[in-house]
Amino acid sequence: MKVLILSDAHIPDREKEIPKDLREVIESNAPYDLVIYAGDLTGEEVLSYLKTLGDEVRAVRGNMDYLPLPEKITLELDGKKVLVLHGHQVRPRGNLKALSEIARREGAEVIIHGHLHVPLIDRVEGIVHLNPGSVTGSWGGYTLGGTPSFMELQLPSWRLKLYQLKGKELQVYEKVLTK
Repeated sequence: MKVLILSDAHIPDREKEIPKDLREVIESNAPYDLVIYAGDLTGEEVLSYLKTLGDEVRAVRGNMDYLPLPEKITLELDGKKVLVLHGHQVRPRGNLKALSEIARREGAEVIIHGHLHVPLIDRVEGIVHLNPGSVTGSWGGYTLGGTPSFMELQLPSWRLKLYQLKGKELQVYEKVLTK
């Protein structure tokens, strides 16, 4: 199973489009079995685009979204319960302990969240945190913007690829998440 994980496009309010180099990678790797979006689409056109990339799209509402999306969703991926939410539910921004507590209350072993605009792969209090960063590199309350990024997760191997566009250079970081 191939899963695309994105967040924080902020199209059209802050950005016009996903950078061409990232779009080309995403589209060349499509179709995906599942597309997960962790909030702040801000425009219907992003949701429409996501629907062209895979069989199933699951998206949550971010603090800047006004689309009728759920605040959180839970999924089962390869026998693990996964919680998806934007991350604006905790203070301070990016409080991984508080996000871990929310995941634990939901019975999740993995939490996918956005809101930071910076990619993150971490394990806090036994909970795996995946934050794909901002697919457009949009500025946010935590950053002035900059590095567009997204993630792909291959199951059942739990091989995670983080794609980042640094300047004109596409960098790919790979990690196998421990089961």
